[in-house]
Amino acid sequence: MSFAGWILKIDNMLWATPLIVLTFGSAVLFCIFMKFGNVTKAKLQWKLLTSGSGSQEGISPFETFCSVAAYRVAVGNIGGVMVAIMYGGPGAVFWMIITALVTSAIAYAENSLGQIYKVRMDGQYRGGPYFYMERGIPIKALGKIMALLFAVFATVGVPLLVTGPSANNIAMAFENSFGVSPLISGAVVAVLLFLVISGGVRRIAKFSTIIVPFMTIGYLIVTVIVLVGHAGAIPSTMTMMVGSAFNTHAIFGGMIGGAFSYGVKRAVNSSGSGFGETPPSAAAAETPHPATQGMVNAFSVYIDVAVCFCSGIMALVTDCFNVLGPDGVAYMHIGEGSQVMTAQAASNTAGVVWVQEAANSVMPGIGGALIAIALTCFAYSTCIAYYYEGESGLAYLMRNSSEKSRKAVIWAIRIIMPIFFFIWANVTAGTAWAISEIMFALMAWFNLIALLFVAPTVKKVYDDYMAQRKAGVKEPYFNPQKLGIKNCDVWMEINKERIEQDKESV
Repeated sequence: MSFAGWILKIDNMLWATPLIVLTFGSAVLFCIFMKFGNVTKAKLQWKLLTSGSGSQEGISPFETFCSVAAYRVAVGNIGGVMVAIMYGGPGAVFWMIITALVTSAIAYAENSLGQIYKVRMDGQYRGGPYFYMERGIPIKALGKIMALLFAVFATVGVPLLVTGPSANNIAMAFENSFGVSPLISGAVVAVLLFLVISGGVRRIAKFSTIIVPFMTIGYLIVTVIVLVGHAGAIPSTMTMMVGSAFNTHAIFGGMIGGAFSYGVKRAVNSSGSGFGETPPSAAAAETPHPATQGMVNAFSVYIDVAVCFCSGIMALVTDCFNVLGPDGVAYMHIGEGSQVMTAQAASNTAGVVWVQEAANSVMPGIGGALIAIALTCFAYSTCIAYYYEGESGLAYLMRNSSEKSRKAVIWAIRIIMPIFFFIWANVTAGTAWAISEIMFALMAWFNLIALLFVAPTVKKVYDDYMAQRKAGVKEPYFNPQKLGIKNCDVWMEINKERIEQDKESV
């Protein structure tokens, strides 16, 4: 078996039914803990998103939200959706949306935990799964081992290996629309990547607040134009998507298993909920209560849902999609919306090209170019966010070293990551996706198991926050000692004045 074959086999083993059940089951558990507040309190989430400010040690909730959204809105929201359609049929889009909404509860859990167990290091807040594994899991030895391994995954795997699909899809999009060689596009974007990550978390946050709103609104506008151009096909497309999801469609009705499994897999890969990607950015925020940032970052899943739906509906409504049959050999459907779809089927390829052709059906040439630019923004901002996760993992691994040593190694990653990005831009798409998914699967297994261990803490903090709001407290604050939560002493300093005021009033 070839190297690519082995990689694909390992990927399929890790992303088998047990992980899908663990992900969906954990999501439902946290939804129950939150009384489904992750989807019913959108008004509160928006209010929290637009309030608060940064400090010398932390960034604002909005800056953190944009940094987290940069993780979520990535090539998976375009290319990943096409992969889901190819293997799971149109119904996979429906299950992607449902899964993303449900797993926003996991997003709340992991991001609030990133805040709960954060520390001060080198003049800024640091946090992430490794901190809540070490400090929150009751079985200390297990927590330390899990934290160490996860930190290695985050430090090496995320900035160096997970960037593969982003680099590859950027190269593919520019080659398809502009005829630019991957060697050139890979090199240019690698240099631009270095220019932002070299400024650390503050430059990353500032950049994210600019690019995330711009790229999301621009993508929505392109989608509206495509839908207007194919308005007559919208009702039948929606019927096909829902029918495929529930086993009632004439052609794709027998694909409910594939639709659900690929919908869940691609949704989790797209939003990153459960991977432990976003807690480092969440921990960097300045806030008086961990639940605040948990709620804000759970809200970012809505952006992920919107972009995924835009990608899926554009491909489906224009018939620029292919569906591979259950045998993995013959195609059940080859799209007639573009001549390119026949060539895509012949090479068993699914990716951004489908959406480019969908946009070209309304705006010939220009549409594909706009999608290429949108994809570049998505992938570029995501890679920047990936870098920060790697930096945070490294900071944890070197937490007992000197500040000078940490900064030296961090600069090494800032140089090495763009080099790897360039390399990934020039390899096959299938290998890039598979290696990325293997790393994400490993992180998901570790992080989701850790979340189950600390689930009582998540519920306790959420209930405390909501109880304070119900009691009329305008700005709830966190007192870990009052809740009996250990190993998060930094909060006793952050909320020192309010805690002292409470003691005096008793």
